[in-house]
Amino acid sequence: MQFESQTVEQILQLAKDTTAKVSNCWVVTADQRGGANARVVQPFFSRLDQDGWVVRFLTSGSSRKATEIASSGRITLGYQYDPEQAYVALIGAATIVDDRGYVHDNWRSEWNAFFPKGPSDLDAVIVEVTVERIEMWNLMRKIAALPNGLRAATLQRAESGGWQSLYG
Repeated sequence: MQFESQTVEQILQLAKDTTAKVSNCWVVTADQRGGANARVVQPFFSRLDQDGWVVRFLTSGSSRKATEIASSGRITLGYQYDPEQAYVALIGAATIVDDRGYVHDNWRSEWNAFFPKGPSDLDAVIVEVTVERIEMWNLMRKIAALPNGLRAATLQRAESGGWQSLYG
């Protein structure tokens, strides 16, 4: 199989399109012993800040996940899209937002199943992830690092704020 060269803009757009098709993703955090813990969350983009790539999800502020995020300040979100044999990994800085007004403004009624008190529940917090690196591999669209697709196409946020390709 021959993988095709893609521009940074094409990879960014396809990564946005792919993540939009996946309702749940894996969140991976580092534990205190250097291991990794993975679990499923329901991310939401309250906005992508055009090119800003900010992803959010609700969680329990007393969870192991929140403790690990507070400790490391880093997170990986993994999206798998089987119809195209594709995945997108979003890696970046994570912060826990417990501002009640912010939680209330972003609240979704389906979250009441987990937090019956709604947005006033002090344990309900939003994790905000500012994406710094994007890894993408898509077999159907032949997107991966050239020449033979053994690595994901990887974009890194540059100091200028734009994106640059790390491979190719």
